[in-house]
Amino acid sequence: MKPDFKLAYVKANTVLVTTEAITAFPFSSKAMVEARGDIRCKSYKQALKYGVDINDFGSESAVLMEYHDKKIIFYDESKPLPHINFSNIHELGHDDMGHIMSKKISEELYNKQEIETNFYAAQILMPEQLLRHLQHHGVSITVPFLINNFGVSKLAAEKRITTLDKTNEEWRSTAEKEFDDIILFKYLPLIQHLCPYDPYDFEEEADLQRTRDNWFSSYGFERGDTYH
Repeated sequence: MKPDFKLAYVKANTVLVTTEAITAFPFSSKAMVEARGDIRCKSYKQALKYGVDINDFGSESAVLMEYHDKKIIFYDESKPLPHINFSNIHELGHDDMGHIMSKKISEELYNKQEIETNFYAAQILMPEQLLRHLQHHGVSITVPFLINNFGVSKLAAEKRITTLDKTNEEWRSTAEKEFDDIILFKYLPLIQHLCPYDPYDFEEEADLQRTRDNWFSSYGFERGDTYH
């Protein structure tokens, strides 16, 4: 039972392209999750107001559950912010990928789903397209660089670098590459900030905007719509 990294990657890219809640890095995971409209984020402390016993969560970080037909991500507010952000997006990944959320699933399926959502969260917090682009133009992607510019934990940064070293962007499928130019265009200010002498052809911005608008139109989105 192998993790579906391709699906996790495409789902994460869809979030990066369509959400209006990510305009810079780092960003608020709570704002990003709630921008979708069907999931709320509440702290473990707030869980008490809902009469929910956090001892039943089975997680020391965050948990996605349904409460009176509403989906809520409860998170441990005592954790460092990078940890909270990763945990919230990790839980969103379970919902976005249609994972089976039950204590009765096999250990094999549980591990598969955890790997997929970790990959999903890492892609949203540290988009591969941006990191590859910066690498190609002389920026060294190190653990301190990721911590300082993307607001992630040391562990998340280390794992991201390991993943980048193990993958080759040329191996990506057409579906996976479909979002590349759109993501680079949307987060152009970050590229300009981190690599001010980037020879990126900014004259093509209008074409990239049209590409993004056409993508929205082809998938039934209107400008300003949030992802689903």
